[in-house]
Amino acid sequence: MGGSKSYINRELRWLNFNERVLMTAENPETPLMERLKFVGIFSSNLDEFYAVRVGSLHRNILDPSYQPKRGEENPKKLLKQILSEVKRLNGRMDKIVLQLIKELKQHRINLVMETELNEVQKQYLDKFFTNKLRNLLFPVLLDPDLPFPYLKHVALYLAIHMYVEGNPKDCRYALIEVPTDMLSRYIRVPSRGGWNHFIYLEDVIRLKLKEIFKSFHYDTYNAYTIKITRDGEYDLADEVTLSLYEKLSASLKKRSTGDPVRFVYDKNLPDEMLSYLLKYGNLADCRIILPGSRYHNARDMMRFPKISNQSLYFTQQPPLPHHTLNANRSLIEQIEEKDHLISLPYHRYDVIIDLLREAALDNTVSSIKMTLYRVPENSNVINALRNAARNGKKVTIFIELQARFDEEINLHWTEKLSHERNIFLIGGIEGKKVHSKLCVITRLKGKKESRLAIIGTGNFNEDTASLYSDHLLLTSHNKITEEVSQLFDLLDQGFAEVKFKKLIVSPFHTRKRFVSLIKNEMLEAKEGREARIVLKLNNLVDQKMIGHLIRAEKTGVKIRLMVRGICSIALQDHQKNIEGKALIDRYLEHTRIIKFHNKGEPLYFIGSADWMERNLDNRIEVMVPVYSKEIQQELEVFLQKHWDDTYSSFDLSENSFNRSFQTGQPDEKRAQQDLYLHYKNLVEGNR
Repeated sequence: MGGSKSYINRELRWLNFNERVLMTAENPETPLMERLKFVGIFSSNLDEFYAVRVGSLHRNILDPSYQPKRGEENPKKLLKQILSEVKRLNGRMDKIVLQLIKELKQHRINLVMETELNEVQKQYLDKFFTNKLRNLLFPVLLDPDLPFPYLKHVALYLAIHMYVEGNPKDCRYALIEVPTDMLSRYIRVPSRGGWNHFIYLEDVIRLKLKEIFKSFHYDTYNAYTIKITRDGEYDLADEVTLSLYEKLSASLKKRSTGDPVRFVYDKNLPDEMLSYLLKYGNLADCRIILPGSRYHNARDMMRFPKISNQSLYFTQQPPLPHHTLNANRSLIEQIEEKDHLISLPYHRYDVIIDLLREAALDNTVSSIKMTLYRVPENSNVINALRNAARNGKKVTIFIELQARFDEEINLHWTEKLSHERNIFLIGGIEGKKVHSKLCVITRLKGKKESRLAIIGTGNFNEDTASLYSDHLLLTSHNKITEEVSQLFDLLDQGFAEVKFKKLIVSPFHTRKRFVSLIKNEMLEAKEGREARIVLKLNNLVDQKMIGHLIRAEKTGVKIRLMVRGICSIALQDHQKNIEGKALIDRYLEHTRIIKFHNKGEPLYFIGSADWMERNLDNRIEVMVPVYSKEIQQELEVFLQKHWDDTYSSFDLSENSFNRSFQTGQPDEKRAQQDLYLHYKNLVEGNR
């Protein structure tokens, strides 16, 4: 299918997704400070894309033994396509940033350069430099006879050119890392008349170059920003005597010194200095060397200092109490009575913490088991589990050590929890990431055992709970909770095929089950009966599943696709039974919902698995059927509001790909805002 017009390469489709992020930053309907944030998201996404996807291509190109698989793009050809597309997108981003800076000035927000400061601002920065910045700077002089300093992944550096005016041969080069990990990139300086003036941190360093290098005789100092993106992959060592923890720890050290895959520099950098950096910085094999603007790392715009003018931000939507849960009653009892669905970030995440706290104190609770994929540095979930262990509960935790870019914090928590009494850590399964989001609480009343479970689409992470759209099913369904418990046994006792009747579990039978359900809809369509499939996913990439959807469409199955990220299916004009859209708004759409018409008795599933080969065949993923009619209706409302959305949605049809549906009408449908109002009305209706 690699050469089929029905399938588009995933890397190129990922860039299409990131373009939608950029379009949201470009859209004047998006509040101004939020537009800055979307530029930051675009830039951060692109850094990760280079580190992971382009890094992989880069390794394939350098490996003389590499041969593309059947249907796979030639890496050199694909890299050329990627570079062409990225060049276009970066040019578009630069124009957006210039426009945003103009609009910021209209609201009395100004980014000043070091040459534009007044005396009061200079005096303020003198003190700032002395008290906060100077001790964080460690200039390194460059010398061909000395090893070239190591440049960190996506860190910002100033390349310093010092020389005597009129005698350019009397010069010296140096490097200074801009300490954006320690200080804000944007430094607020004294302002008058209601203005907010900021200066880039690197411009403060530029202002002080003569002071930094005062021991030298040079009279001219110029500074140019540079940045390296490194290969973000890691290889796990083969030594069987090492634990996954030890292998991963070693591999992360290798990642930190990964090969450069992109070098970006200020286009005003002198040619002679550029040649020096490329030669002595060991950048000969770096295939992506790009001239850029004076400022790099637009990703920092995500953390632009807060402005008091609230009209420049999205209207606040504080999380709501849950409409089916009574805060004054036992959560455990309420879950035993019926299933409940938490919709994040509309509902308060406190429900999960409160449930764990209640379980920690309930004398009938004997054990709590939980999978953790991405863990925040300060985790209330982990604190609640530690409290449960201290109260005598047996707590079992699986922490996925291979969660990309969160490995270090997960290793930290693994080390910390390994010293806790009553906490049992399940080791990782090499080659199989555990991506499922599960918790099971076991109660023992006399000799009778009962359970309740949490099965989610997103991580047990209170930081992302306010930023991501996710669902968590709270259930005491006997068969479902029993199978969740069995899955923990599988993780604990080793990898072996287990039969699940209720849960759909990868890599065992997720693909097979969903293919079977697609074929059932095809049989209905062939008989002239109504047949429908709705997919709300982060990514739709798997070629075989796309092939089944295309065949289903041809038989008359009506298919709706809501794919936030990568959608590799090419929707053609002649395909009348399949439609697709993507939604980008204030929250990251992360929930996964799948619905089959099923002869008028709809089947709903939620869970952790996208339709990608890795999720279907190479990870531990869980999708759970939703049996509650009340929750099914809630999911139906959720899906319909997303499908009706025009404000935040983009077309996925090939003839109008990435076209915004936005109309500009005052009553325009906007899913994330409309859902908030929907849940708010439900809460108020229950008072």
